[in-house]
Amino acid sequence: MKKIVALLVLFFAFSFNASAQEKTINELAREDAKLLCDYLEIKGDIVNDFVTLFEMKHETFQTEGISEERKAVMSDIVEKKILSTLDASDIEKLNMEPTIMKKLTGKK
Repeated sequence: MKKIVALLVLFFAFSFNASAQEKTINELAREDAKLLCDYLEIKGDIVNDFVTLFEMKHETFQTEGISEERKAVMSDIVEKKILSTLDASDIEKLNMEPTIMKKLTGKK
């Protein structure tokens, strides 16, 4: 009986941990999207597109055993997608604050 209870406790502990990690990824992605969209005063459906992009970034960065090379590739992808989505005036404004782009892309 003790083994069954222990197995149930472990099962729920791992289930909770997995859902907590997904929530953290979503929260981190929303923070990144909010930072970008607040700074550039962007509103509308594009905010959700940025959330999806940043979720992809955080999922990749939190993958265990991922190489620095793969992280660098993901950073480049995120940067290119951000720049391809924005218009020239937004890109110029973003270039004036390079720390924001570093935070959003995860580049060091």
